[in-house]
Amino acid sequence: MKHFGIYRKLILMTGTATAVISIGMFFFMEDSLLRMLFVVSAFVLLCGLLFLLDFLHNRYNDNLLEEITLLIEALVEQQERTVFSEAEDTLTARLQHQLLKLRNILRAQNQMLAQEKEHIKTLISDISHQIKTPVAAANTFAQLLGDTGLSDEERNEYIATLQISLEKLTFLTNSLIKMSRLESGIIRLKPERNSLNDIVLQAVKTVYAKARGKNITITFDCEQTFEALLDFNWTAEAITNVLDNAVKYTPNGGVVGLKIIEYPSYLRLDISDNGIGIPEEEQAKIFGRFYRGKQSAGVDGVGIGLYLTRDIVNKQNGYIKVISNENGSIFSLFLKKD
Repeated sequence: MKHFGIYRKLILMTGTATAVISIGMFFFMEDSLLRMLFVVSAFVLLCGLLFLLDFLHNRYNDNLLEEITLLIEALVEQQERTVFSEAEDTLTARLQHQLLKLRNILRAQNQMLAQEKEHIKTLISDISHQIKTPVAAANTFAQLLGDTGLSDEERNEYIATLQISLEKLTFLTNSLIKMSRLESGIIRLKPERNSLNDIVLQAVKTVYAKARGKNITITFDCEQTFEALLDFNWTAEAITNVLDNAVKYTPNGGVVGLKIIEYPSYLRLDISDNGIGIPEEEQAKIFGRFYRGKQSAGVDGVGIGLYLTRDIVNKQNGYIKVISNENGSIFSLFLKKD
């Protein structure tokens, strides 16, 4: 009942006028019989108006509840429907606005849950695909080792190949565990004021043996100590992943350089190499999970390192950029100072 307010005002005005007229007639009428009849008539009219007002009020409440029910049903069914005019500043309009707001929040949460579910399915599929190869290789060579007719040379060769497969499986499993725990929020980064210089040196220690094996020189151009709010271990992990790639793709006798540049809000860590470089069409893809470029064929890796690095840096309000050509690559990690 859209005009209930108008009807109520008319009934109240009519009732008030009737009461006033009745009082006036009661005092000015001389005939007691007529006076009594008029008072009774006025009383009956007032009672009728009250019953009418009660009837209209009940109808109004019923209609209001029905419209609210329709609105809630539309929200449950995720339909675009408005029952009350949003141009009016009424309680029902406010209620509708809040319900629509709640609908949008729930819809966004449902979309997020659907994305997370799809993300988990993709992650499980990727993990299964990545683990399948080393497991199959290890299983094959384990069976071959059971052959009693193998020569010592063949047995040693199979054992070495099996060891390599198991090492790859261990590395892959550890990488997947790190990625999964970081993505699922099981591990939360705890930024504290740390020296970026110390974090860089920790990462260099991790890859030093591999660099020395290829006669690669690692230089660190930094004349002062820089501090920032960083999680020491996870930031070292991020830098190690980039350094490890630089060492892997740099030829023997090459150079990998590190340099820290200070900005008002960020510390920029450049990690440069004179390796094979990254084609321009692949530079936007290298931070994807399990992505490996065309030039990575024959080089150990599973394509998780740079993905983890970007995730760690992003979780600390930083970002990472890459510039690359046929003469090498420069990865720039922008780390928030405060």
